[in-house]
Amino acid sequence: MNIDVRMYVNSDLEGVNIILKEAFNIKKENNSYNDCYEIVSLTDEKISGYLLLTKVYNPVKNIYYGLIDYVCVLSKYRGTGTSDKLIEYAFEVSKKIGLDYLQLTCAPFRIGGQKLYKRNGFVLRDTNVYRKEIL
Repeated sequence: MNIDVRMYVNSDLEGVNIILKEAFNIKKENNSYNDCYEIVSLTDEKISGYLLLTKVYNPVKNIYYGLIDYVCVLSKYRGTGTSDKLIEYAFEVSKKIGLDYLQLTCAPFRIGGQKLYKRNGFVLRDTNVYRKEIL
């Protein structure tokens, strides 16, 4: 099994949407933004995983950091190291674009995700995440 990781291109949309539908029941459009870095994995040349890295500026600390979202792998490719390769590639991109750190959130019931992040050097912070919808 050959796993490659690279930046997303518009022709990846269909494969990425299959993964996002399976993992989060959502769909993306072919939009691009300057501070968003979309990363895909390919297993035997087929889209097998996706990760979104967003560059965020903190004007108080005068630093940039990365926010990771939507780390997901098609179910038939889970357990193959694909997620680790996506995270590793995100680290490489983060260094190139000058980020000070990466952060993410992970739902308590996503035990596999928690293991993945700890295995890749993320440290659980003593915090709660709150959100309010703007309608």
